[in-house]
Parts: sequence; C-alpha cells; structure tokens
Amino acid sequence: MIVVCWNSAEVLGRCLAQLLAQDYTNREIIVVDDGSDDNTREVAQEASTQGEITLVSSRRNRGCPSARNLGLRHARGEIVAFIDADGFAAPNWLGQVVAAFADDPTIGGVASTVFFDDNPLLINGAGGIVNRQGWAADLSMNESYEWAQIASEALYPMGCGMALRRAALERVGPFDDRMLNYYDDVDYGIRLWRAGYRVAVAPNAWIDHGFGAAGGDSARKRLLCERHRMRVVLKHASASRLARWAAWEVRTLRTAPMPVRVQKLRSIAWNGRHLPSALGSRLRLRRAPRVPDRLIDPSWGDGFPAGVALRLRPVPQRARASVEIDDPDSEGQLLHGWFPPERVGERSYRWAGLRAAALVHLYEPAGLMHLDYAHVPVDIGPIDVCIRRVGSSDPLTPVWRTRLSWQYIARSVENHPLALASGDYEIVFGAARGWSDPPRETRSLAFALSSLSFARAFDIPAGGLEMASPAVEHQLVNGWFEPEESPARRYRWAMGRAAAVVRLAEPARSARLSYCLPPRSIGSLCIALSPLGGAGETFSQTVAWCDSDWHEQKLALELAAGDYLVSFETEATWSNPERRDWELWGENRSLGFALASLSFDGRR
Repeated sequence: MIVVCWNSAEVLGRCLAQLLAQDYTNREIIVVDDGSDDNTREVAQEASTQGEITLVSSRRNRGCPSARNLGLRHARGEIVAFIDADGFAAPNWLGQVVAAFADDPTIGGVASTVFFDDNPLLINGAGGIVNRQGWAADLSMNESYEWAQIASEALYPMGCGMALRRAALERVGPFDDRMLNYYDDVDYGIRLWRAGYRVAVAPNAWIDHGFGAAGGDSARKRLLCERHRMRVVLKHASASRLARWAAWEVRTLRTAPMPVRVQKLRSIAWNGRHLPSALGSRLRLRRAPRVPDRLIDPSWGDGFPAGVALRLRPVPQRARASVEIDDPDSEGQLLHGWFPPERVGERSYRWAGLRAAALVHLYEPAGLMHLDYAHVPVDIGPIDVCIRRVGSSDPLTPVWRTRLSWQYIARSVENHPLALASGDYEIVFGAARGWSDPPRETRSLAFALSSLSFARAFDIPAGGLEMASPAVEHQLVNGWFEPEESPARRYRWAMGRAAAVVRLAEPARSARLSYCLPPRSIGSLCIALSPLGGAGETFSQTVAWCDSDWHEQKLALELAAGDYLVSFETEATWSNPERRDWELWGENRSLGFALASLSFDGRR
C-alpha cells in the first residue's frame, strides 16, 4: 500500500491507523512524503511505532505522479494499492481489492468504491470514464450508495484506492510525471486497456475520502485539469478523432468567456511545450489497440459530466421539522440528489434527480406533512415518497409512504395526514424515470421542491371545502389542480382521485356538493368520508355522470364532530390533447371532476 501525501499532517495519522488495522495481513505500507513543509514526516514516524511503515521522501514537491513512481521503486508486492493521505479505508478494503484480481490475469487494475468522508451516503466515485473531448468523470459520482448501480469495469481507477497488478506495472511502465496532479490516473487506466488489461471495479472495497480543500474547484485545479486532459487526448486519440477533437477545441475557444479562454490558451501553450513527449508516447503505442467504445462517453464538448447532482454536506444536528428551500440553513438537511436552488418569481425551489433525500427532526409527534412542489413538464409517472426512522433497528424500512401523481400543473400544494412520533426521519423521494431536454436541459429531473414541513395536526377552520377561500389550500391532500374562476363561481378541477380534510365542529346530518363533471362520460363519481386517523369508512355515495353542467347534490349522512378525510374517485378521466375532439376545448390535463364547494349541515 502506497500513501502519497503532501502537507497531510492533519489526516495522515487516521489514514495510517486504518491501514494498520486491515484484516489482510500480508502487506507493506509505504508513505511517500512529496516535499511537505509541515510535520507530515513526524506523523508517519509516530505511526510506524504501531507497525511496519516505510517512509520515503522527495526533497521538493514534484506532484502526485512523481510521488507514485517514487513509491513504486520501493514496493515489493505483487499487487500495489494507492491511497491518498485523506483516504480512510474500511478494515476489509485491502482484502476486497486483492480478491477483485482473483484468478483473472487480464485484470491489470482495480478501482475501489470511494465515498465522501463528510457524507458517507454519497459515492465520490467507483472508477471513471471520459468523453470524446477528454473530460473525465468518476462513475456514480454524488450518487447515493443505496440506489447506485456500480459498474463492473471502468476506463480508469480513481487515484485514491487504485490498485495495480505487478505484471501490468512492469508492462505499462511508470506514471506520466509531467502531470503534476489530476488525470494521471486517467492516463494510466487508458494505458492499461491499450496494453491488453482490464480495469475492474471492486464494489465492496470501501474508502471514505476526506477530499480536502484541494478537492475543490480552484482556479489552479481547473488549469491543471484543462491541460492534462488535453495531454491525455494528444497521447491516445486516433488520428481521425484527433482532428474532430481539435475542431471542437477551436469552437469552444471562440465561444468561451474570457477567463476560460485564457485558461485554455495557457493549457494549449503548455501542451505545445510538452508535445514531443506526447508524440513519443503516440509512437510507442501506435500498434496498441484502442480503448473499447463502451468505456468512452460519446458526448463532445466541455459540459461533462452533465446533470450531476450536488455534493452535499449534511449537518444532522441542525435538522428541523421543515425544509424551506429559500432558507440557506436548510441545505444542511439535504442528504443527496438535489441541484442548486433556483428562483421563479417569489418562490425558491430545488430540482431533484431520480433519487433524493432530506433529513428532518420532529420535536413533537406529527399528524401532517405539508408539501409545496412543482412537476416536470411531461408525464414521467409518479414520485414515490417514503419516510424512514433514523436510528431505528430497521432504518431502511419505511414507516410511512405515499405516491405523488404527475399533474399538468406548475405548482402542487399537498397536506398528507400521517402519524409519526418525535425523532429523526429520512424523507426519500424516488422516480422510475426522469425528464431531460438536451442540450437545453441535460439534468434528469423528477420534481422540484419548494418546502416540506410537519405539524402536529391540521390547522383548518370548521366547515367544509370552499374553493373560493385561500384557506382551502391547507385542507387539500392531493389530486387537485390550481383554482379557476367563472362569472358564477370559483372552483378547482381534480384528477381521477383527489382528497381533502374537513373539520366538523358539531354533528352533521346532511351535506351539499357543488360540482361539475367533464363534457364526456367518466362513469360515476364516488364520494367517501372516513375519520382522520381512524379506521373504516363512515359514509360513501356514488354520483352518476349525466352532463357537464354545474350541479347541487344533497347527501344524507350521519357524522359526529371531528376531522374527516374526504376522498373523491371517478371511474375514468377525460382529456382532449391537441383538441382531437374538435367540438370541445383543448385539454392536456386528465380531469375527473370539478368542485366549487362541499358544505355540511346539522339538519336533514
């Protein structure tokens, strides 16, 4: 195991302690100090009292590839595994890496599955690929491990957790030390494939990566990535693809903003100075096979990887009973799957990918979850929502779940009755597929959240449902469209299924329903009432379709005072996209019925 470090005194001790605790005992540990000017050497020397550690040093900082080569000159093992100083290996990491090589001599390199140390739910990467322009992306980056589909092979192993077979090292040769940092692992992975080896991914070889300040998006890092990805392309692209690549480079150079243009020009100049060595590499590999197309993303240009959700750093101790996107403090409650906040008018929201999750803390029991969210513009199917208790004996089993139906509507406000004890909970959103519209929208989006909150109970006035009242928004559970208005009344259309909550201050013996149905038959409309939080149905009645006029329907019932869930369901829905039925108005929504009011009376 080779640990490459530079000014890593704060993290090296923990890294070495976890390497010394590996359950695979046939090992050696080599620490390469790449010219540190802090007490990195002293930390390594102190750790060596706990086990055998070889410390080698460079007089000055020469960069990561040079340090890797220095470590290789001292390594004796048949398998050489690299780990960054801020990489913290699971106890069975080395054993899993060795097992991944198994009895397959074609595997020349193994990629570990690397997580973020400050959010171990998220994958930093499990190997990586590049696009035609040479930009690299770590596979499964910023994805939740629970839902990620980890690849079995990769173009390159990430530098943190990269393991190489001795025979492959001897055939491929040393790392390209003209790359100070970044892309040396990409280059080596390509060289492995071109030498006839494969790069496998070890899904159970886990490392938590501290990532550190150097892992950020600094100007220095952007410059190094720019010039090194150019070098990788110059060394390995075929002549035909190299010509197209150069055309893209010219195109992006012309359209890039000035800071990026300067960065590209500096990178081109650097590669011009180092062109002889790149051409020498091309000459040596002229008869070597090309990398399989399946390991190259077919996209061109700088926008790679596209549509990756944010790397989030949750702060669980700050969790509250609500997530308000317009409140910056709420970001500490977001676990994974979210994109940067956006603003439309007076509303702030965050788009979510196919899987997203947030953390809430309930200081008291909750009987209501309030959701304010937006849909994507096309029907992608429902959004599954489940709530899981954090810290329970079975934290992956939902304690409550529902499904948010797609609606042809800009904004949905829903109030879901539930029963949760106080404590910490994970709210998980999932979609089977997402919406994208490249090149305008390259993200795969499921929905956009504006706010999520919990309350002990519904805070609603006594009475029924008055769609003309703004307060009705707090009574709607799901299935409703935005309010509309005619000269005679204010109303809301609903889908085939809809629900709301009403509060009766005194017993009711009758109800009056003001409604209309679509212009074509949807069968019947069923209205049912059941006690909120109780069992069983108290009242149910069916109304048959007759026409699309507004109707006043009186319902005989017997209800005690209390809160009730009112459910509506039609046998079918009606829509008229592109005005296929020319006699009627065009309608993209799937409509079940429209409601103006539902009132209750203590008299028959």
